[in-house]
Amino acid sequence: MENLIRELVELDKQKRLEIKKLEEEKSKLGSFLREERKRIESEYQAEAKKIYDKRKTEVDKIISDAQISTKVDFEKDLLDLNQTYEKNKEEWIETLYQYCIDSK
Repeated sequence: MENLIRELVELDKQKRLEIKKLEEEKSKLGSFLREERKRIESEYQAEAKKIYDKRKTEVDKIISDAQISTKVDFEKDLLDLNQTYEKNKEEWIETLYQYCIDSK
């Protein structure tokens, strides 16, 4: 009977130690989860920034190309307009002059 009591006391002691170790692991688990959360957030933010920067670069290039294209088109249209003006300037002046003279 004494052996049974000693075994029971020893078993109780072992189980208390196991419970203590599990409680320590449980307390460490909280800090581990917080650290993992920070690490995952950091990775997510880095990946999001990488995607954002890539897309921003693409959009900036599209805008730059559109500006260049628009400027080229504007310069071409302006040149065409100036050439048309120079070509027809005298005729238009004469037409306006005749209109003014004839309308009196």
